[in-house]
Amino acid sequence: MTKYLRFFVLVLISGVVLSGCKKRASPQEVALNFMHAIQESNFDLARDYATKESQQVIQLYSFFDARRNETERAKIKKAGIEVVNAEENGDKATVTVLNSSSKQQERLQLVKENGQWKISLSLESIIPNYMPPATPTMDSASIMQQDSLGIPSPDEK
Repeated sequence: MTKYLRFFVLVLISGVVLSGCKKRASPQEVALNFMHAIQESNFDLARDYATKESQQVIQLYSFFDARRNETERAKIKKAGIEVVNAEENGDKATVTVLNSSSKQQERLQLVKENGQWKISLSLESIIPNYMPPATPTMDSASIMQQDSLGIPSPDEK
């Protein structure tokens, strides 16, 4: 009986030790998996590879994707995607991928979130000419411009 108990304990300990040795995905693997999910229009899977802050950007991208016709979608799905460069710097990484269909390189930013590499997207990453809305500032130049134009300041109203 003690032999069986020892064997059982040894198997249990081995299982615990080996389960802790699970390999974490590299930035390159995450970038490729993310791009393949986007390629297949599998946005739920793409979200798994992205940061929490990137979720809305993926949602917006899915709206754009829904407007594509079948010919465009087929071209996207057939495209080859390969990693051409990867740079890791602490908890940040940049992976450059090449899309064989468009012959364009795309740089993906990644950050570590809870110990795992995640794609970090912004609106600028999917809308190339996007400029965030301007916020009004009250610096000395704008105050001087108001004075010279005879525009009353908010305090004078």
